[in-house]
Amino acid sequence: MTVAIIDTETTGLNPMENRLVSIGVGILDSSGAMGKVILTNDSEETLLEEFWELIKNESVDKIVGFNIDLDWQFLKLRSLYHRIKVNHFKKYDGRVDLRLILNSNKYQKGTKLTDYCRFFGLDIEDDDFKGDAVPTLWKKYVEDGDREALEEIAKHLDKDIDRTLELYKILVECGLIEG
Repeated sequence: MTVAIIDTETTGLNPMENRLVSIGVGILDSSGAMGKVILTNDSEETLLEEFWELIKNESVDKIVGFNIDLDWQFLKLRSLYHRIKVNHFKKYDGRVDLRLILNSNKYQKGTKLTDYCRFFGLDIEDDDFKGDAVPTLWKKYVEDGDREALEEIAKHLDKDIDRTLELYKILVECGLIEG
């Protein structure tokens, strides 16, 4: 079984008004090691096409994420918006949302990815920005051509993929989910 850890960065929380900026994908091999791809593209349509091609080429069976339903809603609706064919869409209905496993009330305060990482003693850098900085950074990139802003988004996403993987490993190790 091929597992993909997925996270996205967007310009807001509504996929009908906002767009995807970057998609992070960590592909786990049978030993639990992860290969990572951070996709960014000025064209959201191309970004999504690259994502779905990667998922297909890696034969991903299971999608895992932290608050994955939000990411999934963006991936689904933004793909539909661009009329991108999504192969095997139904098989990802069984996606694994680590946030819901850790706390069935996903709207409760103190249930962010970094909160759980701190709780489990995972390394969290103090200089890491929150996801709500992404729209401002994206605007700096688009309007000013600031490549460093885009690199900051990708760096943040890269860290979140690593953090999600570590939480996933803990939940597998403790028997809350199957690996």
